[in-house]
Amino acid sequence: MLNSVTNYFSEFKVLKSASKDFWLTNAIQFFDGLAYFSMITVLALYLTDNCGFNDVNSGVWVGIFTLYITAFVFAVGSICDTIGIKKSLYIGLGLLAVSRGILGFAPAYISSYGIKHTAESIFTRFGVTNPPEFFLASDLAWSVKAAIIIMALGTAFMGPVIMTSLRRFTSKDTRATGFNVYYLLMNIAAIIASAIVIDGFRRTFGPVQGNLAILDFGFVMSICAVVCASRIDEDNYAEESERVTNQDENRRPLAIFMEVWREKAFQKLLLFLTLTIGVRLVFTHQFLVMPKYYTRLLYSDFELGLANSINPTIIVIGLIILIPIINRYSTIKLIIVGMTISAASLILLAIPIDWVMSLPGINNLTQAYLFIIVTQILVFAIGELIFNPRFMEYIASVAPQDRVSSYMALSALPTFISKPINGFVSGILISRYCYDGVRPKIETGNISYTDSPEFMWMIYLLLAVLSPIAVIALRNFITSEPAAATEATEDETSKPDQKGADHE
Repeated sequence: MLNSVTNYFSEFKVLKSASKDFWLTNAIQFFDGLAYFSMITVLALYLTDNCGFNDVNSGVWVGIFTLYITAFVFAVGSICDTIGIKKSLYIGLGLLAVSRGILGFAPAYISSYGIKHTAESIFTRFGVTNPPEFFLASDLAWSVKAAIIIMALGTAFMGPVIMTSLRRFTSKDTRATGFNVYYLLMNIAAIIASAIVIDGFRRTFGPVQGNLAILDFGFVMSICAVVCASRIDEDNYAEESERVTNQDENRRPLAIFMEVWREKAFQKLLLFLTLTIGVRLVFTHQFLVMPKYYTRLLYSDFELGLANSINPTIIVIGLIILIPIINRYSTIKLIIVGMTISAASLILLAIPIDWVMSLPGINNLTQAYLFIIVTQILVFAIGELIFNPRFMEYIASVAPQDRVSSYMALSALPTFISKPINGFVSGILISRYCYDGVRPKIETGNISYTDSPEFMWMIYLLLAVLSPIAVIALRNFITSEPAAATEATEDETSKPDQKGADHE
């Protein structure tokens, strides 16, 4: 028994050869993750309670922040490939430190009068009596809006450069485990941010001042990440064969951008990413659909934070247990399996609630919904921990050595297009199937399946299952030449020894 356990955890020994630069990269991501996950949870509350934004405007600016991240990332990917890892980290973390500092200190130190008064005077001089509200923002509002845009730009730098660093500082033998460790630490940061940072600061300083303390905490985390970045040696290639030689130092980011677009490997990658949109959009349901689904079908004071912490907790535990096992499978197979499990989790929400009520131990409607919600979270988390780390590894590994950041940046295009569409569609479906007051109708049986929340999830399920089906159908085309790097990725992660072959 002891030997079995020892052999099981010996799979982690590959990380003994990982360089300090690999661990510094993960430390940077961990510190930035603590800041990001704690900030994004309270950003809407901060804008309303600390800055005077109304509910509509606070929602708009949270949306602008997430949209601008994806918009900026298209440009910064090629810039990162041009200027290198260390400079990119300094720029990204510097922008984050400045913006988080402004957000944390602005409400206490910036006047709410000057710019607004000047704008009113200008419009009055030209006979405009009802100018757009945007131009009448206070000094505080202008500062906060500017900080949000700066923060979006800084966040956009981090994704591509972290992926580039992880690829450079891991060898072919350690890469799969390296990306799993990265995803593991990111979810640990999410748990700490949700369970300790947010509740701790808001409980200690109160809801309003606690928001400021959380943003100040993010500023400190940015400084910690900068210290880690200063210790990185970007010339340390774990895989010497991937070292970029004869690189043109005068390359322009726009030229790299256009070259990437013309490459067959990238075009096939873009097709692959487009095919996965159905499942990847399920991740956005966590903040687009689930809050209203929970509160309207259970109770208005449902503990959203507790529910949101289940997913990263399961992922952390699952990755620790499954890393030695899943590393024996090829990347593309794990992506397909993970997508299928994640999509299948929606079946639990799409089952007619009367069927759930007939299960042993289910005595009322609240228990029925709690059962399917918790079970769906668990199943979805299993699919996510299989799918997401290998998905990011796949994108990083298929890219040429000198264009990893560009590939990572441009790979966001399908999500950039689909996010606003999904937001629009989710609003329509919620208003049609999960409106305020739907619970009493369900209790009285005065609602058909095609008018119920379960039918809404059936629609999402049908969209989600298209992803694994499409990837399976086009797998040979996606992984065929000239995207040779894609096939190399499978070779790296499948480890075709007898032990791995048994799992094929």
